Amino acid sequence: MKKILLFVCGLFLIMNLSAQSYNSYFSQFEIRGHYGFTIPHHSYMNYLIKSNIFIGEINYSIKTDGTRPWQHTWRFPELGVGYLMGGLGNINIFGFSQSLFFFYGIPVIETNKLIFKYRIGGGLAYISDKFDYRANYYNIAIGSNFNAHLHFALLLDYKPFDIPMYLSAGFTFNHFSNGAMETPNLGLNQITSNFGIKYLYSAYNYSLPRRTVPYRYNKDLEMSLYYAASIKENSTYENKKYFINSLVFDIASRVTTKRSIGGGINIIADPSLKTPIGDDYKGVQDIFRIGIHAFHEVYLTDELTLFMHVGTYAYNKYKDNKNFLIYSKLGIRYTFADKFFANIALKTHTTTADYIEFGIGMRLK
Repeated sequence: MKKILLFVCGLFLIMNLSAQSYNSYFSQFEIRGHYGFTIPHHSYMNYLIKSNIFIGEINYSIKTDGTRPWQHTWRFPELGVGYLMGGLGNINIFGFSQSLFFFYGIPVIETNKLIFKYRIGGGLAYISDKFDYRANYYNIAIGSNFNAHLHFALLLDYKPFDIPMYLSAGFTFNHFSNGAMETPNLGLNQITSNFGIKYLYSAYNYSLPRRTVPYRYNKDLEMSLYYAASIKENSTYENKKYFINSLVFDIASRVTTKRSIGGGINIIADPSLKTPIGDDYKGVQDIFRIGIHAFHEVYLTDELTLFMHVGTYAYNKYKDNKNFLIYSKLGIRYTFADKFFANIALKTHTTTADYIEFGIGMRLK
């Protein structure tokens, strides 16, 4: 499963950066240093954090030039790939992390001298010291070396001299977890300030592209259907993995140049429910859940989208007496051959990861 996760993440990046053959005014090379702290996903883990963290980052990106309509909608975003390496707040328990991630940068203010932007991204992280009941039982946060990495940054670039170089500073948030594929899976968060240098390379004199072409979109209903599979481990002590199947149908309407909004239904067969149901388990019908949810899809490009589900269960035999079960999904989707797509999504119950799912489907309309 770890190799599949690595392969699929790389596949999304290759399809989006290479296959599209984007034109750009310039290439960007960046190096930056981060200083900050680690925040455990749960307060009772605070005692594990012993020090502040230092992180090094290098990345490469291109600036789109407006040859496609969606580039005008997002103010000519940058598309790139980055590498992070640094501490996690306790070298003896967590070790250090390395991460390869892709990002999508959107300018908010952009002049020839000053750029204020935000970046969203994600990828695959390797954490050197995972939980081990013999050698590293204090690490109650992470049970796997390979983990999903979510990335968000606010950045300010300033060009002080008449050369193709910017000084860059900002704030970054990173999150690491394995989506319950292995336990423990409590997650780690990093908040850092950073400072760096960005160098621009281009064979042509750079000038800011201008928004000229309005993006026209189809307002008809959009329908999609996909099958998803995932692997989940309930607890370290049970030491057993379960294979989960899902069938999801969504219907939505394109409401702006950037997004569609609608709803859907999610039918889930989850054998891992046998353990929490316990003695009340009556048969195979008890492992099924039917969820209903609101649906939101954001079009980063014509082919690459982010999607979100937020809903609850219309049918569910497992009753959590402490919480009303609200589920959410956050995922990335790539559409190919006009109507077929592949996606990766993280499903959660409130702040607790349920599983990471890998799906394939088609746009029905």
